[in-house]
Amino acid sequence: MQRIVVRAPTCSADIITYLKGIFRFHAEELQPGERVELAFDAERFQFATAIFESLLAGVGLKLLSTREEDSIRVFEVEKLQRGSA
Repeated sequence: MQRIVVRAPTCSADIITYLKGIFRFHAEELQPGERVELAFDAERFQFATAIFESLLAGVGLKLLSTREEDSIRVFEVEKLQRGSA
């Protein structure tokens, strides 16, 4: 499974807008039903899982599972079939 590493912005950008853009970009690249892992620095992205779920759903991605590896949060996501969002 492909792993996409999401790095924190180096500037003082609005992190929610930044994440929406990152998720939208990757959602456009995926085929319906395709799964990928998104990896985040747990310290830099301390949002509740529900916030990530909402942002992902907004671009047609579904959160399937979450786990932590050392200080990295890993989310397995799937691109939804067209019309199932």
